[in-house]
Amino acid sequence: MAPLTSSKLFILLSILTGLVGAFIHPLMSFFLVDELQVPPVYIGIYMVAVTLAGLVISQILGGLADKGYSARKMYIVASVGIILALIVYINSHMFALILVAGVCFMAFGNASVPQMLTLSRQWADDKPIDITQFNARIRAGISVAWMIGPPIAFSLLAFVGFPGVFGMAILIAILGIIFVYKFIPEKQQKSTSITDKPNVKPPYSFWCLVLAIVLASMGNNMYTASLPLYTIKELSLPSYTPGVLMGVVASLEIPIMLFCNRLCRVFKKKDLLIVSFISGLIFYAGVFFADTFWQLLLLQVFNAIFYGLFGGLGLTLMQEELPSRIGFTSAVYSNAFKIGVMIGVSCTGIIAQFFSFQFALLGAMCAALCAVILMLVFSYLQYQVVKQS
Repeated sequence: MAPLTSSKLFILLSILTGLVGAFIHPLMSFFLVDELQVPPVYIGIYMVAVTLAGLVISQILGGLADKGYSARKMYIVASVGIILALIVYINSHMFALILVAGVCFMAFGNASVPQMLTLSRQWADDKPIDITQFNARIRAGISVAWMIGPPIAFSLLAFVGFPGVFGMAILIAILGIIFVYKFIPEKQQKSTSITDKPNVKPPYSFWCLVLAIVLASMGNNMYTASLPLYTIKELSLPSYTPGVLMGVVASLEIPIMLFCNRLCRVFKKKDLLIVSFISGLIFYAGVFFADTFWQLLLLQVFNAIFYGLFGGLGLTLMQEELPSRIGFTSAVYSNAFKIGVMIGVSCTGIIAQFFSFQFALLGAMCAALCAVILMLVFSYLQYQVVKQS
């Protein structure tokens, strides 16, 4: 199998993996409130419980991958977890049972993305390819899935309801399992790797980077969670505004992700990530003061720079910090995003409850500013290491 062909296979796998999540996660709050008829507070209970369980399971599986266990098999296990959870969601209207299925099964499913990232990086490690470009293409594949997945899911919802949408997600997950089984090669592990591989301790700079990614994800989700109600209810803009803005930024950020490897030939990755977070800060400040559709539309350029560089470089920079623990770093990277989602959505609700959805953008600005500061600390710590060596 030629390296180029294999590279395309992993990009296709990232799209399949992303599509499963894109069919499920945007609909969950609607499913809980509209289909199960539970109070909105139950959304937070479900999200926190499933996210925390998923964090633990993802880190355990990531550690096993670093010890030599098959990331390919663990990806299949994660996909089976998604399928089992969705079968329960389709056949139950009891919140307690949905919650148990989420914690026991969907939490395993949350490991599908980090295991896909681990699989991809393990394959790329011994290939003569640009890792930064490869990782950026993998992340772009997930972005493509999230660009097309939610619109299709909501369109299907109108015709076939939640069982139909979840059934389609099951079919995609099964397709992903078959795809991995048939086309993704098993990474050959050395016989001594399970017991003899050193457990390298992450440096302080690594955790600064992790916190910066959490804050960047938090700010992004505070913006996306507040966008529909802020633009439609508070600015009285047309109902199509959020969809247009999200579509525009998605179409702009993907080329930026794919262009990252060329930028890295001229600039350092950490400096580009600082530029990313500064762009996010400018974007949130602009949206806070904007009051017309065209102002919001033009500001999406800064949003695309932010997320394009952030999505294209964050994983590679983190893996470079711990090159011997790819499974661990892939899980931490994915979990950092999930923690950001959990905190960001929760903070948006709290701020909107006491102030307005516009003021949630101030929270996003604070998160972006703190991310910039943490990246400066990250750069300083790396400079100290180089200076001492």
